[in-house]
Amino acid sequence: MRPLRLMLTVTSISLICILCCGLVSALNQDEASVTLFPSNLAGYPGDNISVTITFKSNYAEQLRIYFIGLQFDWMPSDSFSGHDLSGSPATVPRQGSYVFDPIVIQIPLNASAGSHSYFVGIDGTEGLSGSSFSWNSSSFTIDVHGFTEMIYNELLPHVENKLNGAKSANYESTEAQSLLQQAQSAFEDATSSANDGKWSLAIENLQIADDFLDEASEAEKRSDEQRAALLNLLFYVAIIAIAVIIIVSIVMVVRKRRKQTDFGAEQPLETIEEYSEEQG
Repeated sequence: MRPLRLMLTVTSISLICILCCGLVSALNQDEASVTLFPSNLAGYPGDNISVTITFKSNYAEQLRIYFIGLQFDWMPSDSFSGHDLSGSPATVPRQGSYVFDPIVIQIPLNASAGSHSYFVGIDGTEGLSGSSFSWNSSSFTIDVHGFTEMIYNELLPHVENKLNGAKSANYESTEAQSLLQQAQSAFEDATSSANDGKWSLAIENLQIADDFLDEASEAEKRSDEQRAALLNLLFYVAIIAIAVIIIVSIVMVVRKRRKQTDFGAEQPLETIEEYSEEQG
């Protein structure tokens, strides 16, 4: 009896193991793959990001997907963000592919700046047997930018456009040209600091460049006003000078005529009569 009982016990345990293994299995890593769009995820804390997943099966039988989700390292280990398809499972033909509806995830406000890992998790059944499986993809990364980097990226195009506009203005003022050069230098320092990941220093240099550009614009305006005032002064001086020349000329002509008149009046009468006779 003992050998029979022992055989029954071993058989029961074997059946239980087979059943359990049949209930939940796992696809091998090379039997499936996923492609994500966009392929390189990046964003700021609080951003919503849409991810489209294409699942490619290399399995010899048809698969039915009941759940697909993303697991980020800022989530609890058993938490996923995705689609529950139990009401309408997705069917993936053998050695076929399936494109799932986009999954929208939000980067937490407290997510630290830097690179974070995540993977795709899938639950489903395989083949005619309907055996359950769970499959996880290899790890991917998402780059979370800090708030200081966000401020820099928002400020950069504003200052760059302002700098290009000042260059195209061709400032004539020496002071404005000097301030523009200082703005250019501060802008280059800002981009260099950003390349080194020194976002606070980069923002500070952008603000300095912006201030220099404002000062250069004001200096050029002052110079234009001074040139305009000088031109107006020269204009009025020229008008006055012309008026003076005209007046002096008139005075000289009048004096000349008076002299001629006075000279004729002072000649003796005999001289005039002699002159008349000679003419007669």
